[in-house]
Amino acid sequence: MRALSHNRLADVNFFALPDLAAFNEQYERFARTLGEHVETVFLEELLAEELAYQEDAAQNPNLIFTRDSSITLPWAPGFYIPARLALASRQGEEKVVALAMRKLGHEPLLAFSDDEYIEGGDVLPAMDEGKRILVVGFGVRTTKAAVLKLAVRLIPEHVDQIMALSHDPDFLHLDTGFTILPNRVMFAVAGMFHSGFLIDENRNLHDIDPIGRAERLGFKIIRCEKAEAIAHERCNVLPLGEGRYIAFDMPHRTREELEAAAGVSIISIEGAELAKAAGGVHCLTRPVYR
Repeated sequence: MRALSHNRLADVNFFALPDLAAFNEQYERFARTLGEHVETVFLEELLAEELAYQEDAAQNPNLIFTRDSSITLPWAPGFYIPARLALASRQGEEKVVALAMRKLGHEPLLAFSDDEYIEGGDVLPAMDEGKRILVVGFGVRTTKAAVLKLAVRLIPEHVDQIMALSHDPDFLHLDTGFTILPNRVMFAVAGMFHSGFLIDENRNLHDIDPIGRAERLGFKIIRCEKAEAIAHERCNVLPLGEGRYIAFDMPHRTREELEAAAGVSIISIEGAELAKAAGGVHCLTRPVYR
């Protein structure tokens, strides 16, 4: 974070320059809270002696957002999908995370090239009625070409369906304005989606109305205001397992509504300085399945 300055904010996609002391304090509190519920491992622990990590950590403040540089699937332990990042200042993360995954014993499932760009914040694995579904946002950092590569390489062995959603370009990633909770509950920004398509088990493509389809399937949509989602990472929540979630600065009324509808418990912690980096609790983590 010391490499960050006012004249680099646009290059690294930060909203504002965080107060370093408060940023570090909030991150440490987040890490402690996370460690109370799940086993954690940090890039520094895995890669402290690796030159690629040292060089990227010295100049790339976005390295904290480990969600974006890889994709993991809860039903495919031991594998990962390497991301291909579009922002020039973040492309070093691909090599860093590949080193980390190798040390953890994970193998890549595929690779992207040419016009195929994909970032982990745009990919949400989900299970519904026994089907393994990837919900993928495209249009800002993730391209349609990358979505099609996922379908060709992963269906049917590793994924049953891919639901691709064209989302509001004011949202960098899908997880900024959308999440799926238990009991068929979705928490989404009002007007988040423009259109989408579904690729089924036979790799057939069907145009869909994303929210209309979800409602016809019986999902309850709890909506969030756009300004709230962008400024406070309101929809960016992280599952911890066993019905527990964590979020930044979740308003009491919103938390109660989500908990009642989805049958979950949400831990709310302070994160205003972290949110200036255009990321939330989901962005700061990458689940690894063994």
